[in-house]
Amino acid sequence: MGSVNQAGDWGVQLGEMRTHSALRAASPSEEAVRRLSDRALRAAALNPDHSEAARAAAAAELRARGGALDPWRHACPSFLAPVDVARGARLFFGIEGAIRSAAGKLAIAAGFGAAACAVVAFYTGVAVASIAAMALAGLCAALVILWLFASIFRAKPARILFLASRADAATRAPARRMLSTELRPFGHILSFAQRAEAGAVRSAADYRARANAMRSLIGMNISAMLAPEALPLSASDHWRAMIFDLALASSDVVIADLSDGGDSTLSALAAEGAIPRCVFVCLWGRLDEASAGLRTHQIEAPCFYYAPDGEMQRRSGFRAAVLSALRATHGVAA
Repeated sequence: MGSVNQAGDWGVQLGEMRTHSALRAASPSEEAVRRLSDRALRAAALNPDHSEAARAAAAAELRARGGALDPWRHACPSFLAPVDVARGARLFFGIEGAIRSAAGKLAIAAGFGAAACAVVAFYTGVAVASIAAMALAGLCAALVILWLFASIFRAKPARILFLASRADAATRAPARRMLSTELRPFGHILSFAQRAEAGAVRSAADYRARANAMRSLIGMNISAMLAPEALPLSASDHWRAMIFDLALASSDVVIADLSDGGDSTLSALAAEGAIPRCVFVCLWGRLDEASAGLRTHQIEAPCFYYAPDGEMQRRSGFRAAVLSALRATHGVAA
């Protein structure tokens, strides 16, 4: 699979993925199919909202016009350009990242300090404690504003797709901590769910809305800022394959958790040619299963393991692998 889509007709192509009421019928009218444009026919033939008969009729009409029913390879444009990726670790761990991180941590410290001084002033009546509380409260407010500004207007976040393992519940909390600790500095994290959850994509309208939301820089910055770990991405059974393809094609990096061996995950990634854009991880203690899965699929790539508290072991190697996957996505030489 290629890099993140940068095509100029992005909005035009996405707009064709619409549900036509006439094509929901088990026996759609031929006229309803014939009046569609070539683009609309291709989308109609792949739209899970349409009946099987309607999809088959749209495909047949498209072929009759000399068109080909290619797979729906739609992707949201990346927020990164090759020149950004060429900066390497400085893009995520340089001055911009340091300002965001420091402002957030110092704001928390100042907030606690202000609260402590306020308590002391309340119980003792010491004027100095009251003055210190006000000063620290002002500093906390200023730092919060700086953190909000740096987070909301972050210009160059990567879009990361996290594929969770299907292992037992013991892996879920460590994986969530790993996302928060290790991946948030890189940008927006999309976590693809195996089943439909709240806010799942269930229609063509939902699909378009989700795709448009994913390409909104400020909107995604705000969502990422408010999310505890990752932004959930799920769909109904009919739309799951389409949403998976959208997320995979739109991501700068794919993080695949192989704590369960990852057979189905690795099969799907290999089928899409996405292995060079992937970084493989697993929970500490599950490395044997993960390595066996990689060997079964003849994938020569390391698997990085994280501790129960979410800390990534061999962190420098993991970050280097993420940067390597970024370069593969954007065609940047090492």
